[in-house]
Amino acid sequence: MPAKRRLLIIDSSDATRTILFKEISDKAPDLDIIACSNGREAMTAVRRFEFEVITTGINLPDTDGYKLIDEIRKTPRNKDTAIFVVSGDIDTRVTGTNSDDNEAVTAYIDKAEGHKSLVNFILNFLGSNNDQPIKILYVDKSATSTAITTTILQKNGVEYRHFKEAPEALEFLKNDIKEHGSCSMDVMVTDLNLSGNMHGFELIQAIRNELELDYLALPVLLMTIEPGEDERTDFTGIFGAGTNDFLTLPVNESDLLARLHTLVNIKRQSEALNS
Repeated sequence: MPAKRRLLIIDSSDATRTILFKEISDKAPDLDIIACSNGREAMTAVRRFEFEVITTGINLPDTDGYKLIDEIRKTPRNKDTAIFVVSGDIDTRVTGTNSDDNEAVTAYIDKAEGHKSLVNFILNFLGSNNDQPIKILYVDKSATSTAITTTILQKNGVEYRHFKEAPEALEFLKNDIKEHGSCSMDVMVTDLNLSGNMHGFELIQAIRNELELDYLALPVLLMTIEPGEDERTDFTGIFGAGTNDFLTLPVNESDLLARLHTLVNIKRQSEALNS
């Protein structure tokens, strides 16, 4: 992840670059956007900076878009960067690359859908779409921990549904999937110790196996106590149960928000690529 979040827009149209730059800047002011009109300018940028996302057209004034992508994939800084091809005539002749890690083209975007569709796609992928509130499913029996955590969520404008017991949370998810056709929650946050017959590990396993929600469909943040001096964190159990990440109690606001935003980005990147 680059120290500063950067987006590279490659498009031969002055008007398109201007519109995209303005609309994305307005919605994601923390994003450093570089806009280039041709392949030469783009290669200068990709050799100098690391980008989170690169968008490019196919017909550039000085090169073919796919040739440019091949060159970008050879640069150390951006060999794994997400690259979106924007075209009215989708050419799928490049579906892979010599790189062992990534495909050459991350996603194709139909230009006919308009610039607003592209803007939303980019922002959703980056987790920067301010129009979409973060929605958390929170499961915790502790009154103290719940009070602290929900205060943090409320203060930062995070929507949440809180349940004390695992079966209630599972029933909510079943109804949510039935209503929306997929899980509408961004992240589940659960304590390891829950009231009733199910603890946190069993809840996560039920979500992964019974509801068939994988790591991308519903990322999970597990909260657990700090191990004592003579104890060790059970990493095998935590991640073996299907957890994306974990956080030790007591809750620290900056740590909680950072973990949540990372997991929300995972969910929304997956949604953007599969929409």
